[in-house]
Amino acid sequence: MSHYYQFDEKLKSLEKTITYRFNDNIFTFITDQGVFSKDHVDHGSDVLLHAIHETDVSSILDIGCGYGVLGCVLKTLHPNAKLTMFDINPRAVQLAKKNTEHLKDVLVLESSVVPGQGYDLAVINPPIRAGKSMIFSLYQQAFHALEANGILYVVISKRHGAPSTVVYLKTMFDEVSRVNKAKGYDVYKAIKY
Repeated sequence: MSHYYQFDEKLKSLEKTITYRFNDNIFTFITDQGVFSKDHVDHGSDVLLHAIHETDVSSILDIGCGYGVLGCVLKTLHPNAKLTMFDINPRAVQLAKKNTEHLKDVLVLESSVVPGQGYDLAVINPPIRAGKSMIFSLYQQAFHALEANGILYVVISKRHGAPSTVVYLKTMFDEVSRVNKAKGYDVYKAIKY
């Protein structure tokens, strides 16, 4: 069986296009079999995007980017920011590259680890089925990749581990707070001073 974080190369490609409205913008994304939330932008990502209100952003990191929803929306809102996106799923990475072709200063990588350092904003809709140890490793890598005063946004539901996520984030970050709650999801903002 194929999971979005363990791509099955035998899975037939059936690309399709979906649309997503965020505020006054309408986004079009190419999706495919074997990627997370291929039929529509998932509620967690939508709730996360509505929680982010930073205006001065110069570098964005999209952790486990899938086909690129979070990165594309944030890059559109912050056109002068550098955007780095990565995912372990090769099909998702190819889709993210297609979905960001029209954007400048974007790097999309196939990787299971955070590439580089120096980010001031990082976002993650964690791959729950990959397991807690992988998710916590991504949180830790995000912490080390952020600049001083860098911010990590995490969206997660209570039933998928929000309480343990908060406890773990507080072992590293100087300030952790819930900044949005909707559609069964909580969004946490973790600041590194």
